[in-house]
Amino acid sequence: MNLITKVFSSNNEFNHKKKKYKDAIEKYTLAIELDATVPAYYTNRAQCYLLTELFGAAIADAEEAIKLDANFVKAYYRRASAHMAMGNIEKAKNDYKIVVTKAPTDKVASEKFKLVSKLYKKMLFEEAITGYQDGRLLCETINPYDYIIDDTYNGPRMKQNPSSNSSESLPVNSLETSLAKNLPLSNDTKSDSESSQEILEYVDAEFVETLSTCFKDQKKLHIRYVIIMLVLLSRQFKKLDSLVDIDFTQPSNSSKVLNICGDVHGQYYDLLNIFKIAGTPTESNMFLFNGDFVDRGSFSVETVLLLFAYKLLYPNSFFLNRGNHETVSMNKLYGFEGELLAKYGKSSGEKLFKLFTETFNALPVAHLVNKSIFVVHGGLYSEDLGIPSSEDDNNQKVVTLDMIRNIDRFKQPGDSGILTESLWSDPQKLKGRSPNKRGVAIQFGPDVTRDFLSRNNLTMIVRSHEQKDSGYEIEHDGQLVTVFSAPNYCDTMGNLGAYMRVDSLLNIDYKTFKAVPHPPVKSMAYATNSPF
Repeated sequence: MNLITKVFSSNNEFNHKKKKYKDAIEKYTLAIELDATVPAYYTNRAQCYLLTELFGAAIADAEEAIKLDANFVKAYYRRASAHMAMGNIEKAKNDYKIVVTKAPTDKVASEKFKLVSKLYKKMLFEEAITGYQDGRLLCETINPYDYIIDDTYNGPRMKQNPSSNSSESLPVNSLETSLAKNLPLSNDTKSDSESSQEILEYVDAEFVETLSTCFKDQKKLHIRYVIIMLVLLSRQFKKLDSLVDIDFTQPSNSSKVLNICGDVHGQYYDLLNIFKIAGTPTESNMFLFNGDFVDRGSFSVETVLLLFAYKLLYPNSFFLNRGNHETVSMNKLYGFEGELLAKYGKSSGEKLFKLFTETFNALPVAHLVNKSIFVVHGGLYSEDLGIPSSEDDNNQKVVTLDMIRNIDRFKQPGDSGILTESLWSDPQKLKGRSPNKRGVAIQFGPDVTRDFLSRNNLTMIVRSHEQKDSGYEIEHDGQLVTVFSAPNYCDTMGNLGAYMRVDSLLNIDYKTFKAVPHPPVKSMAYATNSPF
């Protein structure tokens, strides 16, 4: 072992133990600058990239190590792990096969290869049967009343409207009234596919309070009510644009505040703590949760259902954005699918997963607060996605709010495009744009932020998507803030959580909080892939 290796190995062993992965990345980068011929420097930095979810950078480092030494097994292992984390199952399988061929006695690699091979077969099977489905969404065909509630159930129960004709008393074109009171939609506001199944149940404050306590005590909500909530929400979300306006500037709204929260990632007990600190949601104490409700944390079912219940209770003052973890590829790897199967059984769990997927697909992508603050989970966009500006400034292109408002979102995001970059992009300190170290979307600099705000007559971007040690971080000359609301992320990172409180005059106050205890179920307990 040469002197450089000794120094950096000792230093970074400390950084790894203290989970200072960003510091470790800097040290490995310096080691590579001093001697770029050591494959282990690249694979060690790749591991740090994995632990900070920069999977594209991990792949790049693994490939550099392979160039230096084609027999360096750890490089293939790191690349396989990164492909797995990104949902590239076939590429992960191919790399794990190389690992077990070169290191046949490695039991961990052998188990990983078996797991990814199983996932690959499942993926091929699911793709094969897709063509045999009739094309209708499950939320349009499922009958929640097929699921009988027996006398032994002692959990939360929804109230019913007094008769099946209750919707007939609603005014014509009464969507807003229906949503505000959480009543069945009248025939004038239902699509043909939805009109066949009327739902009588509705969410009220008593149900939400009972649900919150039920989940705190680790009890389940009956599947009938889960289905009803998802069907009602799918109908509600479908009526919305991909960019939703939140406007409380009128004098009559002067007492209203909006609490903007970032990723909560299935950390249910920390979610309850947010409501304890910020206050219970009401029509005047509004909330916007900026995506990534599920995965990693092992109480994702409880977390998302409580958020959905509040959305049904307060459709005009409780808001939800889609995050990159409201997608199938992430949910299959990072725990949400596994948690549904564990808590509701294989058959029912698979149906619920399809319903959740349909509901996630319908979530708005962004919100605009008082025509000034743009809130999106990931960030901004590649220049080639924009349209030429009307101003004469070197023919630069810009993505407009109208383009975001009209995003075709009712699907899984692809490898590129406005939907994908809304969910996945990250800010960078340097000007301009660059490939994202996550391997998806882009990184964008302060000039890109400034240009987007100027062209769309905005003042600030609020995004989430990245764990921050202090819970939030203000960047790009104060024009961009990252808010992250999952303290001690994955039970390992030791970070604070945060949310921002915005009043009707756009005064902003940042609140931070520590993690609270939760039942002894570890983070990632239901996941099929974990770098931790």
